[in-house]
Amino acid sequence: MINFLLVFITFFFLIGCSSGNGSQPQEKEGVFVYYQTDFDKGKGGFQPAKRAKLRLTEDAISGKALETICKQKWAGPALKIKVRGSKGLKIAFLAKGEGFKRATLNLYDTKARDNTTPYGYRFLPDGEWTPVLYYVDLFHYNSRPRGYIKPDTLFVDLRFWGPDPKGGEVSLTLDNFVIYRGEDRAPPKKIKMLKAEATPQGIKLTWETPEDNVFPMVYVVSRAKEGKGFVKIGETYRSYFWDYTAGKKNYRYRVLACDFQNNLGPWSDIISVKGEADPRPPSLTREEQDRLSYASHVREIHRRGEGRVKKGLVVLFGDSLTGPTLYPRLVAGALGIYQVKAYGFAGQTTTFGRRKVAEILAKERPEFLFVMFGTNNVRGRLQTVDVYERWIDDLEAIVKQAEAQGVVVALATIPPRGFKDPLSLPEALFNEILVQRARRLKVPIAYIFEAVQQAGDRREFIWKDGVHWTPQGMELAAWAWRKTMRQIEFALRDRP
Repeated sequence: MINFLLVFITFFFLIGCSSGNGSQPQEKEGVFVYYQTDFDKGKGGFQPAKRAKLRLTEDAISGKALETICKQKWAGPALKIKVRGSKGLKIAFLAKGEGFKRATLNLYDTKARDNTTPYGYRFLPDGEWTPVLYYVDLFHYNSRPRGYIKPDTLFVDLRFWGPDPKGGEVSLTLDNFVIYRGEDRAPPKKIKMLKAEATPQGIKLTWETPEDNVFPMVYVVSRAKEGKGFVKIGETYRSYFWDYTAGKKNYRYRVLACDFQNNLGPWSDIISVKGEADPRPPSLTREEQDRLSYASHVREIHRRGEGRVKKGLVVLFGDSLTGPTLYPRLVAGALGIYQVKAYGFAGQTTTFGRRKVAEILAKERPEFLFVMFGTNNVRGRLQTVDVYERWIDDLEAIVKQAEAQGVVVALATIPPRGFKDPLSLPEALFNEILVQRARRLKVPIAYIFEAVQQAGDRREFIWKDGVHWTPQGMELAAWAWRKTMRQIEFALRDRP
């Protein structure tokens, strides 16, 4: 009897506060949760695979996280599960890599006797906490590079696998890990125990992790100066926030939580504090500066789309640069929590896009439409300004059609062309007019042309034909879309 109790207690110590990993899910506010852990009390049943070492770390979202040190290729954390069916199944977590550039994982389907894997591994910038949401029914079998997995599956093993550390070490840290089924429409609960501490460095806010059926993904921080209304000043994945821009004045703060499917919880109670630091002036990126002008417009368009668009869907729309199979997978990897589809039409111009967009909007009803047309208009030839303006009129018409349906649109500058002209002047002039128009329309911009120009030798990113891009070029574009989407998200994750 004593031995049985020891085994029983040891099992629950290893699982920590995790919520099961078997075939009997828990129904939680409209979704079915198969497994859930924050690692605060244990490793949640994860075990090392290959030459991996697992340990709990306080470098966490809150409490503790699971860190895996990988000393050989394919090493990583693994979890035994028993989950039937792929339809509507999702895996969500926050991750931080050091040399672990992608959230690379496999799910083993014992019915198919094959591993399944995502088409677009989510990007993990070194040293940054990053939210990840995988849509399991969009995975493919490792033995089949096309198509999707079957609905009738039995997943028994989840495993992350890392890159070759090349004699060193790479690491992957996980927190707030959950496997669930369904569309999460329930927002996190109200944040409690918001506290503010004034220090010589700035004002530090802390709070308790709020309840949620899945997990909170990110926190939104809003501040009001004396006699002023509240203004959003930041986001954080952790349950604390440093305000370094506060001066020696009285401030009020409030915080809300947002989950992996962008459901916003209520504001916390307001807390007041007087700062005692000299403020640090904020340094804004080009994308952040753009957001200041378009934020209210984008929020209005997004409100117009509530109940009309498919939440979480991004559609890429353009010419042959949008067409390659790899491109939407890389964009999905960069964006992290969205489904991404692509419609790329070889040889087509802005006029075609203007005619075609209604069909695509009717078919997909995306939440976001990312547009990149113009390469086949310009074709490396200088034009008069009025010609460029007519082409940009087509892009404006695309924007107007989408916004009328509550779809948030972003426009991309077209990449440079050829290798003889280092300035790629025809494309640069087209992009200059595009940016001017987009800002006038209060539409977000992805600076793809600028990213390629600043990245170094163009031949690394553009194929020998001088037009289409290499995989490295597509990845560069994906990062540009990511920067823009982060600012769109910042604008949308707010409320009165």
